[in-house]
Amino acid sequence: MSAFTMRRPLGKTGLQVSPLGIGGGGSISNEDLLYAFERGINYFFFSSDMHHFAYQRSAQALRSLCQQGSSVRDQVVLATVSYVNHPEKLPGILADQFAELGVEYIDIFHWGWITDEQDMLGLIKKARQLQRIGDVSGTVALLQKKRREQKEQVDAVNEEILKRGLVRHVGASFHSRAASRLWMKNMDVMMLRYNIAHLGVEEDVVPFLTGEKTRDPGMIMFNTAHQGIRRFHVPPPGYPTDQFVPTIPDCYRFVLSQPWVDLVLTGVSNKEEVDQALHAVERGPIDAEERAAMVRYGAMFREVWK
Repeated sequence: MSAFTMRRPLGKTGLQVSPLGIGGGGSISNEDLLYAFERGINYFFFSSDMHHFAYQRSAQALRSLCQQGSSVRDQVVLATVSYVNHPEKLPGILADQFAELGVEYIDIFHWGWITDEQDMLGLIKKARQLQRIGDVSGTVALLQKKRREQKEQVDAVNEEILKRGLVRHVGASFHSRAASRLWMKNMDVMMLRYNIAHLGVEEDVVPFLTGEKTRDPGMIMFNTAHQGIRRFHVPPPGYPTDQFVPTIPDCYRFVLSQPWVDLVLTGVSNKEEVDQALHAVERGPIDAEERAAMVRYGAMFREVWK
């Protein structure tokens, strides 16, 4: 097994993650998500609000891996997200996630779809409160109690919730590179779009990292399969017929070949796609010639889809 395929540190979190992670937005089933775990994938991303209809197809699998008493809980990195970016709604958001997944803690909680308009300071402060060390026993019962409390009791219950160490690390999914650059020192994990047609992270974010994993946030890339490849699986108009046409798994290799990338979040939908992705990663980093060809391909798609 090469260093390219082995688990690696997720930035300064100290968590060890597989190079590929799975986001349930691809509607992967419970059975196939468990298959992915058996094949070595240990990072799973779950949304309790946006596209929840797709994520819930694998909720039972996550529950079996991460619920209280699971014998493999320490081998899994469970990441959740909410796109309801309002700090005062956080206890209710967690109530949904903890109750659905039956967990006592979340490894990484993300605020989702961060743009330049969000009050990021308020979001970070609220999420950081969740990291306070404390007794996490009875977490789900307490969260459910919060949902039943009358209005005059809510503040007291929320304060108790926030003392219980419910999340280990705080992250955000950025849809603004400027915002990610501004807040990177405050984040444990950052999610950013990066693919062969959108290389802006290389110039707008990477130069501002220290280059030391123990000091930088974990770097997770999403949307790594550009929409033209994902939707049509054919070259853009005018692309030479004798030239290399990258597949979605090739795009995973492209992104993972960057030393500053810790993990690629995939949208695999079934075990066949899991196998294809893992097989591609086993081939190791792309070389300079492959990169040049993929960048040319991405540039043509960028012109078509800009």
